[in-house]
Amino acid sequence: MLYQNFRIFFQARVCPSFKGQTYRCLYVNQNLRETEKRTTQPADKSVSQSTLKNDQVGVPLGAKVRDAGKTVWYTGIVVFGFLATGALLFAVFKELFWSESPQSIYSDALKKCTDHPRIKDFLGEPITGFCDGSGRRGRTNLRHSLYNKDGVEHLQIRFYVKGIRNQATVHAVMEKRDGKFEYKYLVAETENYPKEKIFVIDNRKHELNYQEF
Repeated sequence: MLYQNFRIFFQARVCPSFKGQTYRCLYVNQNLRETEKRTTQPADKSVSQSTLKNDQVGVPLGAKVRDAGKTVWYTGIVVFGFLATGALLFAVFKELFWSESPQSIYSDALKKCTDHPRIKDFLGEPITGFCDGSGRRGRTNLRHSLYNKDGVEHLQIRFYVKGIRNQATVHAVMEKRDGKFEYKYLVAETENYPKEKIFVIDNRKHELNYQEF
């Protein structure tokens, strides 16, 4: 506003009186414009810096600590979730695909039983296998026992096979030799008449004696 008033006054009073000094009027106007810019810009910059400092000072220390604590807490939850998921996946993978897990031995023993000619004849095909319990959750109830006998690690499992004519209880005992489980015996005992013990694998050195579990 000051600049506009001065320019009007100068053009009305000075320039008409001194026609020969037109260029001097333009020079004075230009100097006034540059002076106004120099005085305005630092003020705006100082106001912006002052506002930024006030904003930073206005945040309480307790709020900063609380926000930092929330960040650490959420990060910990995410990391714990990843670790828990990894551990769960590893446990499932080990249970299903590890060759010496009870479930893997159950799958192998069941296949040997369903492929055995005498079991096919006694039970009648098709033959299905299941564990203690019934329904789709039966396999998760596989009865198994780990024990040490005469300094040798043993694994015993029990499950059932059923055909159209008969049903049998299957016992499998494994011995760990040279760091690997091997069958000591695998036997199926029919439950209905005619009752019979059908040995699928028999590597016994002594009389058969089941360990209750």
